[in-house]
Amino acid sequence: MEAEIINFLFNGTVNGAIFSLIALGYSLVYGVGHIMNLAHGAFFMLTGYMLLWFPSFLPEIPWLIATIVVIFVTIIGGLAYIILIKPLQDTSVGVVLITFGLAFFIQEYVFVLSGTTPYSVKEFKIIDGVTKIPSFSFINQFIFLIFASLIIVSVFALFISKSKLGKSIRAVSQDREAASLMGINTNRVLLYTLMISAFLASIAAVLYLPAAALNGPSMGWGYLTNSFAVVILGGMGSLVGSVVGAYIVGYVTSFTSIFIPNGPSWAHLVPIIIIVIMLLIRPQGIFGKKELR
Repeated sequence: MEAEIINFLFNGTVNGAIFSLIALGYSLVYGVGHIMNLAHGAFFMLTGYMLLWFPSFLPEIPWLIATIVVIFVTIIGGLAYIILIKPLQDTSVGVVLITFGLAFFIQEYVFVLSGTTPYSVKEFKIIDGVTKIPSFSFINQFIFLIFASLIIVSVFALFISKSKLGKSIRAVSQDREAASLMGINTNRVLLYTLMISAFLASIAAVLYLPAAALNGPSMGWGYLTNSFAVVILGGMGSLVGSVVGAYIVGYVTSFTSIFIPNGPSWAHLVPIIIIVIMLLIRPQGIFGKKELR
């Protein structure tokens, strides 16, 4: 029983750490541009497969390859805004459809190149091995992930509150028209926001996937669903809510997997259940504000 409790707490913390990084970007994009980017999970998945592909034609230096991959995915996020999202950003349905199409295109592209066979990218682990205690073994990469996530979230909060771009992002999220009248280039802010979002998703993949596995091109949808559950729970556009919601979803998912019969199967339904319940009882989420119509 002691091992199960430790497993629940550790896995829940790891889940919360990875969900917070992924959901932060998703929530940021929605908060600034009211854009529901359904390709967000695909950016996470694509990062993992790029870690698999790039060593075949780049020097086998893991940190260099990981850096290039993160930059590449960040640029893809920017191009997605310029080419696909910007022309349709005034129509919510159009944005949803075009980002869904982008996600599906990325999925099929990965499928053509790598199929559905699971792969490992363990050579990109920053810290190898495990730390053992009498009743449990902790994967060192996941321990590193937890602390790295806390640092990244803290730096991101300082960036949003203190930097010039961060203040512009907050201004656009509060009132886009007023920010434009004050001389802020809202389209440029939205471009940077999409790039930051892709960057966070890519960083999350680099930290997590080397200790996990690439489970097929469709894996991105699961992380998108988790992100959506987190921001619905915490509040659409609320960065604090995204972090709090991430750890709530993380611990609930871990509890379900370990303590509920046939738990791993039920754990996949936890995000969906959270989305449905929150939309019924408090659509604005825990930290979100009710929108005026």
